[in-house]
Amino acid sequence: MEWELKRARVKKKKFFIRLEAELERKGYTFSEEERLLGKCTSLLHDIGHGPLSHVLEGIITPGKKHEAWARDIILGPTELRCALQKIDPKLPEKICQVLQGDPQWQLLKNIISSQIDIDRMDYLLRDAVMTGTSYGHFDLTRLLAVIELSNKRTGLIINNKGLMAAEQFIFARYYAYWQIYFHKTTRGAEKVLHTIWKRAKELFSQGFLPNDLIPGPLKPFLEDKWNSDDYLAIDDVDIWHALKMWQSSPDPILSDLSKRIWIRELFKPVRLADSASLNFLEVLPRMRHILQQNGYDPDYYLLWDTQSDVAHDYYTSPEEEDTNKPPIRVRDENGREWDIMKLSDPIRAIAGTRKVVIYVYVPDENCRQDVIKLIRK
Repeated sequence: MEWELKRARVKKKKFFIRLEAELERKGYTFSEEERLLGKCTSLLHDIGHGPLSHVLEGIITPGKKHEAWARDIILGPTELRCALQKIDPKLPEKICQVLQGDPQWQLLKNIISSQIDIDRMDYLLRDAVMTGTSYGHFDLTRLLAVIELSNKRTGLIINNKGLMAAEQFIFARYYAYWQIYFHKTTRGAEKVLHTIWKRAKELFSQGFLPNDLIPGPLKPFLEDKWNSDDYLAIDDVDIWHALKMWQSSPDPILSDLSKRIWIRELFKPVRLADSASLNFLEVLPRMRHILQQNGYDPDYYLLWDTQSDVAHDYYTSPEEEDTNKPPIRVRDENGREWDIMKLSDPIRAIAGTRKVVIYVYVPDENCRQDVIKLIRK
């Protein structure tokens, strides 16, 4: 996993170099400082991810996500900062300025992270390969060929011949979201992992998690007394080691949930239709009662998931004044820039209205059928 992450970071640097070359071929120029900063930031912008990447983000370190960890790693007393300062004493600070969206580096920020950027290009293609699907595929060569810089040189824009390439990219995002990132099985497993961590922390705080079941690197996180050194010391292996150990926990809930992950006995999903989603809070007490009748503690065995919890999103066009999430824009033959939704009927169809979907997860088929009967009423 760590090797794969290193390869992914290098790939993003190559994406930046390739995009830069395409833009310079079209007559756009980058300063030496922009080239260096773009390569370094594309290489490092995800360095703050912890074990299992987005799955446990904000879970093992509540209130602190990978963006904040990236700043700490780049600016803290680390080997990385020393290496960067050998190139330029102010390089660590400049990288963090890009990550934080400093107006001075708005172009680099939007090249690396926006609605159409090298980060999305990279992870869509990579995740399609790693999951064995075709949902995230798009024509990268064609997309790069139709990308230009906006009139104000603050971000990327699609030229007038590239509308279909941009549509393909947006549809790749859309299909990957529903079939990979918000896939019911994937999300169900992630929710079980969250619940395992919740239960382990509760047992630890009450003194009911035996010392021989506490992997040393995870102890600061169970105590909520972690620091940057602790964070840099943990990886995927520590999480899987803990799950393997917790299968033999004397606590039946922690033991059962850990075993379910190991033997892939995952929870059963129930998708609430859009209309039912709006009444979710009304039926929640009755769902809890169903779990109790079947012998399960609903605090640990009734799980639910919404789109707002998913790290990767599909494209929706924001309001014009939302500068944090500007729309994908297309330049027409007269040089005017347009929101892509004004030019594309297919994009309007998928991006105009956000779906509201909730998945409920229960531990067995009996519970699932009882929940289905309940929501059908």
